[in-house]
Amino acid sequence: MLWTTVRKILHKRLKLHPCKVQLLHELKPNDKTERFDFAVCIFNKIDEDDCYLKKVIFSNVTFHVSDYINRHNYRIWGTESPRAVREKARNSPKVNVWCALTVEEIFGSFFFIEQRVNSITNLDNLQCYAFPQIERRQPRVTFQEDSAPWHWGSIV
Repeated sequence: MLWTTVRKILHKRLKLHPCKVQLLHELKPNDKTERFDFAVCIFNKIDEDDCYLKKVIFSNVTFHVSDYINRHNYRIWGTESPRAVREKARNSPKVNVWCALTVEEIFGSFFFIEQRVNSITNLDNLQCYAFPQIERRQPRVTFQEDSAPWHWGSIV
């Protein structure tokens, strides 16, 4: 059966409508205040230095490899827009690779052999690989990492 035929049956006969999947991040009670404070801080830095955003580096280490949904091709058909929430498993398969982004370039990528990255392996990567690479290209930067628990190691 052609997809156009299936679409006609779903839409005209069954009176269903396609809904595009939206991926959302769960917000915690303090997130709104923390995000607002962060935005105010960044706006103040931009007021002080017009080129500030060119000096910011955003990075991440863990990228999940399962539960991929191509939102552009995937639809849920129903009589109303679904508000269902699907929890994502915490220990889903992932690859640990460090990379960082600026306005002008990408730093990395450094693949970790370890299954779990902790503050010691993270510090080793930052000191031996990341910071020398960044300092050669941009000596004055603001470095941001996500708030995964191992980043809270006191040695980092």
